[in-house]
Amino acid sequence: MRGGSRNRWHRAAMTAAAALAACAALPAHAVITIVTDTGSSYGLTLRVGSPGTTVDTVAFSVTGANAGLTPTAVTGSPSITVWVTPVRPVSTNNTIARPVTLRVDSSVALACQSGGCGSAIIPFSKISWTASGNDNAASGDIQNGSFDGSANQTIASYNANASFCVGLLGLPCVLGVGTWTYQSRQLASTTLLFSYANDTVYPGGTYTGTVRFTASME
Repeated sequence: MRGGSRNRWHRAAMTAAAALAACAALPAHAVITIVTDTGSSYGLTLRVGSPGTTVDTVAFSVTGANAGLTPTAVTGSPSITVWVTPVRPVSTNNTIARPVTLRVDSSVALACQSGGCGSAIIPFSKISWTASGNDNAASGDIQNGSFDGSANQTIASYNANASFCVGLLGLPCVLGVGTWTYQSRQLASTTLLFSYANDTVYPGGTYTGTVRFTASME
């Protein structure tokens, strides 16, 4: 998968973006992007794949019987690990929600690059993933899924680093009297193993495309 990075700022949100590319030979860019609000110690880190500017390649090889009358799904290699790490100041009274969302843009299909496939394209909805090293969706980790071919697909969401107060009998605190708990949530080291459905016969050749991952904290 191929990709790059970009930073975007909004008045009430911070966003980090990175790109991953895919193909039936599929290349992937691993990018680390850090967005920091230096005025209030808020920050957001998004990393997809290897650190630095290393370019990873996820390849799906459709050959032999898989390209003929008895096609079966093809697993890509290698797998890709995704991190989204929000930074939020510790506070004794920080109950304001700061939603973190990880989205993907797979709206531009994989296009023929070589091998005689002409103008044929393969939609990204033909590619799915199995997530490992993850927790449940409520904790913010990516679950098993597939690209839906849209520009704004949410694949993980949670509330970043919230602190809350519990009073007597488990009821909310009154006048701040009770026990404060600092709750840290982040998507850490969720590894995605990609699979190409291979349920449609396309002209033989090499196809490439790019998926863009965007993490935001409101």
